Amino acid sequence: MSIWVVNTSPLVFLGNLGRLELLRHEGREVYIPRAVAEEIAEKPDAAAQAVQAACATWMQVRNVTDQTAMTLVQAALHKGEAEAIVLATELHVERLVLDDQDARRFAARCGLKIIGTLGILLAAKQRGAIVSLREEIDALLALGFRVNPQLVTAVLQSAGE
Repeated sequence: MSIWVVNTSPLVFLGNLGRLELLRHEGREVYIPRAVAEEIAEKPDAAAQAVQAACATWMQVRNVTDQTAMTLVQAALHKGEAEAIVLATELHVERLVLDDQDARRFAARCGLKIIGTLGILLAAKQRGAIVSLREEIDALLALGFRVNPQLVTAVLQSAGE
């Protein structure tokens, strides 16, 4: 069984799109760090409700145990991102789901395999779980998702759109 750890922004964006279930594809175990759960709960909106419902059924909140690693990573990143990276290393995950570029670079240096919100949507399009990747990306952009337009073009080309 594959294990994934997810950071805040992918949860918020997928939750607001009504696509949070894309994370649990093929029976994977999905974990979020305690700091991420707390950060999402601070803003009670549709995404927070979706994450809370997922945590009641298929998503699990986990505490980080390696406080030394947390201190080191948190010197470079926000608490939620730091906990996501440390938890991912503790659990030996298949994927870490992150959007923030600095956090992705840090995680890559730690040897973690990373996917972002666009990657989740692209994979869903490729397996037929969503009809139009362009519509999903347009909805993301309307929600305030920031991304390089060249990356959007590349992702759409990969999907054949």
